[in-house]
Amino acid sequence: MVEQVVNLPVKLEVKFPLPDGRMLVQGPLTYNTDGLATQHNSEFMRDPRFAKAYAFGMTDGPPGRHLEWRVHVALWLAEQSVQLGGDFIECGVNTGIMSGAIMTYLDFAQLADRRFYLLDTFAGIPEEQITDAERAVGVAHMNVKYQGGDRLFDIVKSKFSPWPNKRLIRGMVPDTLVEVDSDRIAFAHIDMNVVAAEIAAAEFLWPRLQPGAFMLLDDYGWAPHIHQKRAWDVFAQQHGFHILSLPTGQGLIMKPR
Repeated sequence: MVEQVVNLPVKLEVKFPLPDGRMLVQGPLTYNTDGLATQHNSEFMRDPRFAKAYAFGMTDGPPGRHLEWRVHVALWLAEQSVQLGGDFIECGVNTGIMSGAIMTYLDFAQLADRRFYLLDTFAGIPEEQITDAERAVGVAHMNVKYQGGDRLFDIVKSKFSPWPNKRLIRGMVPDTLVEVDSDRIAFAHIDMNVVAAEIAAAEFLWPRLQPGAFMLLDDYGWAPHIHQKRAWDVFAQQHGFHILSLPTGQGLIMKPR
């Protein structure tokens, strides 16, 4: 079944009584895609500022995919993070959906004292970082959806050319983390699909995150990424915090103040 975004006004509510006296209300879905179906208000998609940022982020992205609610979460967090001071980073850029949307939404070029670090292999998930357990749940197969090589890197360089304060870093995490020369990070987006790279990034970034800074995990709640979730849960326990599991499949961390 192909998932589609559905934007319909709620014209009809059907109420079903539950055994404890509460009422279950059913009506038209306002959003049904990317693993999330809801009747809740999704008017944010009609906001011109959101629409512009989302359209830019999806440039050169996978055709036919709808990631509006995931991007909506990232944009809200990024806007709050500006107030903290500090730099932004995305580990796992690919075509730059999230980072492109964020930089457009925040008009990041006007934040001249901030940098946005963009890290990726631009060649998919490194085979040597995929464990046998991750292969068993299909992580290696995910490489079929990634473009790769010089062509993708050139596309991304062109896409982010309007922002002089971006830092595009090509290569495998953790090797490339030495090129991140910031000790004040306000926002991090992590989307590398394997435990080894993500936890290496977590260990590097945690002492550099500003108190109150957000770290958004793209894969946390998705079934094929169960090993990432469990590794992040261990990391969270070791560092004394909890991860909020979002219905979008994302995981949210705020560094304690």
